[in-house]
Amino acid sequence: MSERSVSKRRSLRALLMFELRLQLRHPISWAFVAIVIGWRVTTTWQWMPDWSVEMADTALTGLVVGAGLMLSANLATLRDQRGDAGELFDPVPIRVDARTIATLLACVVAGTVLGVAVIAAQVGSMLVNSTPVGRFDLAELANGVLVTILMTTVGVAAGRWTPGLIAAPIVILLFFWAVFQFATSWLLPVVPRADLVVGAPRPPAWHALYVLALILVFGAAAVLRHGHGPYRVGLVTVGTALAVLTATMSLTSPEAALMRKAIDRSKTPTSIIEGADHCVSSGGVTYCSFPSYTGWIPLWEQAVAPVVAALPSEVRTTLPTVRQRTATGMIDPQVLADNILPGTTWGRNGGEVASRRWLAAQMAAAATGLPREGQYSGGRAGCDLRGQARAIVVLWLIGQVERPVLPGRSSVYVRERGNGAERARTNVQSDFGAVDYGAAELAYAERLLTTADAGDRIRAGWRKLVDPATNVDEALPILGLTAGSAASKAEGTPCT
Repeated sequence: MSERSVSKRRSLRALLMFELRLQLRHPISWAFVAIVIGWRVTTTWQWMPDWSVEMADTALTGLVVGAGLMLSANLATLRDQRGDAGELFDPVPIRVDARTIATLLACVVAGTVLGVAVIAAQVGSMLVNSTPVGRFDLAELANGVLVTILMTTVGVAAGRWTPGLIAAPIVILLFFWAVFQFATSWLLPVVPRADLVVGAPRPPAWHALYVLALILVFGAAAVLRHGHGPYRVGLVTVGTALAVLTATMSLTSPEAALMRKAIDRSKTPTSIIEGADHCVSSGGVTYCSFPSYTGWIPLWEQAVAPVVAALPSEVRTTLPTVRQRTATGMIDPQVLADNILPGTTWGRNGGEVASRRWLAAQMAAAATGLPREGQYSGGRAGCDLRGQARAIVVLWLIGQVERPVLPGRSSVYVRERGNGAERARTNVQSDFGAVDYGAAELAYAERLLTTADAGDRIRAGWRKLVDPATNVDEALPILGLTAGSAASKAEGTPCT
């Protein structure tokens, strides 16, 4: 091997390491990495991970990390075009196409390292104090890394073919626009999750090969800028053919057919609980979940069992089923009447308090006869519990699990029909849905929670206490409480 060849190899290796250090230390890249990690850890910290969902969402963050790497790669590629920078490379014994190859390789390595690090940080944070459910899919995570590599490769190609800083930002905008505009298309490099049904089919392994083919196409296109040799043209041709083939195989795969069926099923009234058929009976209550969520049934039981244990024995035989539902879909009235419907989320790291309190409230509401439609919808479906004795009972039942709290209130402006005038309206959202109650009822319930024989008194006077016609003043002797703050009158439609 000649001394000149050895010198070229050493120079190429040195340039590759130089570009790699720049990419791994570039402030733009690390700014996007910090944004992704901070955003994802913050938004997922208080929620139990469902791997079927989080794998797709984590892979999608590769698009954001890739955006930072695309900008830094584009700047590195445009270095040759800054002022007299080209003259500085004249003494270097490697041509411009070799410099492009070195930049490409450095970007691929940097994309792999940062992509894996960001994904590992996200997954690691989700494992803290969690009971994960769903399918952990390494292929989905690998696709997130491939998307990061693809975007940084596109950044190099854009820098070689477009002599300006505007190309990379435009391409980034196009990437994100396509993701939101064609969210269910498997022709996207990364496919967002579909909230149609639980465990919605995901692109098969062919999709990863499709992204690899796109990386090959754009990488070869960057080098093609320096000459149309048969080797370079062949790489573009092979990459394009492979991309078309793998895209076709993905779109015609059994998974794609299952996705189309899932979209059709999501339009039926009972689709919201379809597939929630893994059932376990415990303490007189039946718990049904989607097969991938069975790990959360013990968590539901911990929130429901104390409420059920505090009820009279004759009430325990008429309780509804706790049946899981999807995040989207239609709720059939009969489904609502027969079931309590926890969703596909559950809290952790402090977030479990609200989850437990909500589910306890649903069982307490069902046991005391609160209108079921008010538990899951707002506005006109809501009602007011102020002044009713069962407000104290239902809040005491919640207190067997978590401390009850006052409803949240928000003001919205609605436009009146006819004159178009706007008026303020207060929306109420409690653990029962749009069911309102006051501070007086909550105060009595909290006093009752410190009374030793409260359970016996409530069970003995159950029929009277849960009767909507029984007011707070009539309930106090039954509960062994003395009068305190006067219960306020109902401001909305009284609950019946």
